[in-house]
Amino acid sequence: MPGTLARLSRIVETALNVLEWLVGIASFGWFIWWRLQEDEAGPWGFVIKALASLVILYLYIRFGMGWFREGGFAAVMGLGMGMASALALGVVWRDDLIGIVGNFIGGFYEDKTPLEPKPYYAHAEAKRMAGDFPGAVAAVRAELEKFPHDFDGHMRLAALLAEHTEDLPGAVAVIEDTLRIRSLTPGQIAYALNTVADWHLKFARDTESARLAVERITTLLAGTDAALHAQQRLANFTTPEMLAREEERQPIVIPEFERKLGLKRRKPVAPDKPDINAAERRLRERLTRNPNDWVAREELARLYVEEFEFHDRGLQELELLISAPGQPQREVVRWLHQKASWQAKFCNDALAGKATLDRIQKLYPNSAAAERAAVAIHHLQPVRGAENKKAEE
Repeated sequence: MPGTLARLSRIVETALNVLEWLVGIASFGWFIWWRLQEDEAGPWGFVIKALASLVILYLYIRFGMGWFREGGFAAVMGLGMGMASALALGVVWRDDLIGIVGNFIGGFYEDKTPLEPKPYYAHAEAKRMAGDFPGAVAAVRAELEKFPHDFDGHMRLAALLAEHTEDLPGAVAVIEDTLRIRSLTPGQIAYALNTVADWHLKFARDTESARLAVERITTLLAGTDAALHAQQRLANFTTPEMLAREEERQPIVIPEFERKLGLKRRKPVAPDKPDINAAERRLRERLTRNPNDWVAREELARLYVEEFEFHDRGLQELELLISAPGQPQREVVRWLHQKASWQAKFCNDALAGKATLDRIQKLYPNSAAAERAAVAIHHLQPVRGAENKKAEE
């Protein structure tokens, strides 16, 4: 029984020794492979440093350790040779040791998040600026093969086709492919379709195709700010008659210079007064065609307040804009400031103006618009009061 235990103990000890050798050889082999891959001097540089290290170790073991064992003055020589060998090894592996320690410490602070690959269009832009438009198109297409969902790349390609190669159908086809990208934002969709509308007007003089492109925004992005802005563009959209007048516009002929013009006396001619009744009819007709025309309603409100002095009617028109559902915050804030200004300036009612500005604070609390409204409330005062204060000064 004791013999059996002794044999088992020797077997286990032998297995552990074999395992230690295997682990040691594997670790050493991995270290060699790792340094061959990471060494800045390349594989041959690592091999040369390894051979130099073996020579240094051999000399130290062959001579230095022997001298150290002899004792006396020889031991001092052996100690000095050991220090010299350590210094030589440090010189040989200096860069590697610094790199290992530096990488270990830097790993705690380094952002190891992998960089997201992005398309590179600088070479395409360089070709475009040099006038090589086919080359620029090919360069953009090459990037889009690697990044097929890049919105900027599709728009660059469409712009090259429409503006530089006179291929409007090709540009429109590229935009249609772009609209199939699922990750597009409402702003990108609106930008693409508005750009197509501009190209139809500029290059094809086709108002109908341009209008259809803008109408798609209201369909695809219903209920968004982009759809509201598209509706405003449709309300004031370019007509074929407007394009015809633009094409038939005659150049302005500069008359011949008249000498001694400053010495001649001429009776001042009063400027023609605008026909405000005709302006009102024109704005009413626009609102009849499209009740959501912001620009027409705001101009009508300004006409009533500042020209006709129909203050209540003008404020009512502006209130229709403010209270309409789904209006953008920026526009609502601007209209409320305009209403408060009219109430103080034309109605001489600063209290009503301050109440109007207070609506901004209630509608958009804890916002920059609310802070600006608070400042405006502090400074708002009736025009007559401001004039009296100025006269007293």
